[in-house]
Amino acid sequence: MPIINQTDFLRHGKFLFFALIFSFVFLESLNTKERAKALTLGAFGALTFGLFSVIYNLLGYNVAFDHRLLGPLDAAVYLAFYLAPFFIYSSIDYLKNPKNLKKLWLPLSLGILLLLTRSMGAVGGSFVILAFYVLKNSPLFKKKNFKIALITASVLLIALIFYTKILPTLTTEYSSLDERGEIWKTSAYLLEENFLFGLGFGQFQQYYEENVAQVLGHEPLDYYVLQPHNIFFLFLFQYGILGLLFLTYIIYTVIKNILEQKNLTAALIAAYFLLHGLIDTPFFKNDLLILLITFFELSKED
Repeated sequence: MPIINQTDFLRHGKFLFFALIFSFVFLESLNTKERAKALTLGAFGALTFGLFSVIYNLLGYNVAFDHRLLGPLDAAVYLAFYLAPFFIYSSIDYLKNPKNLKKLWLPLSLGILLLLTRSMGAVGGSFVILAFYVLKNSPLFKKKNFKIALITASVLLIALIFYTKILPTLTTEYSSLDERGEIWKTSAYLLEENFLFGLGFGQFQQYYEENVAQVLGHEPLDYYVLQPHNIFFLFLFQYGILGLLFLTYIIYTVIKNILEQKNLTAALIAAYFLLHGLIDTPFFKNDLLILLITFFELSKED
């Protein structure tokens, strides 16, 4: 397909280039202990940006209509995607030694900020990953009170997802699920003639805007859609069939590394990206692509 949006083509290329360079330098120049310190520093960076976002929103800048925490970013899900990997990382670091309460404040703080984004994909994805870790590895699971707390948290999360995502779909004319339905329907249409080669690097937004009304037969809930909200659509649109093959390789590798427990923490965080990627895909932002590539590569190491 011809490149019809040169700006996005160059922007996405820049993000990919710097993500690859950063990940390479991170993996090749730091030893295991230095990487752990760097990731902890990254968690503090995420916390700092989250707190800045709280102040930014409280001052009345860039506040979403439903008051979700997003700070200076385009959408709350971008902030959630930034916070969630470090929330998972710091939570697992604490769960390895739950008696060390000094390590609890960091995941607790990141978790509160994550809840304020009201991104159910990030909250639910993080919960699933951490619940899996606890079931497989944490000594806490042997305690009856913790089992009760885990079940209670599961029920509350299901209720929260129903209240914030499913109920609006049933009772109003707009919800994020309604919007995603339109995006996925239009994406499926665009793939009919572009499955082998995709739409081109960074071209989805332009093609979506030009085709969505025709595909739906009515005005869409939103014309300004940056990403297809599904990781399979994303890789197909960006790279065509080669993207789908590469994504299949990523999924296979992550599952294999989780089962073999090589670098389990990194593998689970990579799995989070894949899980949340089923409904959100803002990876082609330079910081988020850096995290995706870095944790995926880390997951392959012993």
